[in-house]
Amino acid sequence: MSQNDDYSEAFLEEMRLALEAQRQDLVRSNNLTRNELRDNDREPRDSIDESTDEQGNATELRLQDRERNLLNKVNDAIYRLDTGEYGYCDECGEPIGKPRLRARPMAELCIECKEDQEREERRQHAARPGMFSAIE
Repeated sequence: MSQNDDYSEAFLEEMRLALEAQRQDLVRSNNLTRNELRDNDREPRDSIDESTDEQGNATELRLQDRERNLLNKVNDAIYRLDTGEYGYCDECGEPIGKPRLRARPMAELCIECKEDQEREERRQHAARPGMFSAIE
């Protein structure tokens, strides 16, 4: 599939700039989080402060993990731009709508396939027995 058939060069450049800006923001945020965690480990604290810091660190680590996953998606989208595969749904192969790409430049699924995926996830979640059902 040729991107030129579905997306103009100006649109692709717009998406590249958005993705690169998002990548810079994520890298900057990741570096700040890493520095905060390192600084927290160096400060002397009592047991109450230590407990509070551990909870804060756990939250920071979850945030850092989420940002790292998002950074991987951004890098994947930039790679797809470089290889001419950007903007096509991984599921059905159809072009992803420009409004969706503008809202979420790293989107890998068209809106229809994303909605199907979310419906399936909800269905699977609803079909799972509750955590305590085996005990009862």
